[in-house]
Amino acid sequence: MTRVCRIVLVIYGLIGLAALLIIPLNAVGAFGMEPDPLSAVYALIVAAPWSFFILDYAGENVFWNLVLVAIAMAINGAILALLCRHAAVRRR
Repeated sequence: MTRVCRIVLVIYGLIGLAALLIIPLNAVGAFGMEPDPLSAVYALIVAAPWSFFILDYAGENVFWNLVLVAIAMAINGAILALLCRHAAVRRR
């Protein structure tokens, strides 16, 4: 993979991790945050378009919902890695 692709992939991973961490931290009011029911919106946006499909399987279990969103983010990361690898092969 090229250096730019790796940087983009790492940045995407960090943004996804931060979006997932905001949800439980906001729920318990860590760091003086007020509990906000819309704190998961950032994670859903980062996991798009797969997050729109997993809403059918989401329920009341917060842990299960976080796992589903993390899987959707992992799919996006894998697609990004495959695109980077394909671009690196084409450059040769």
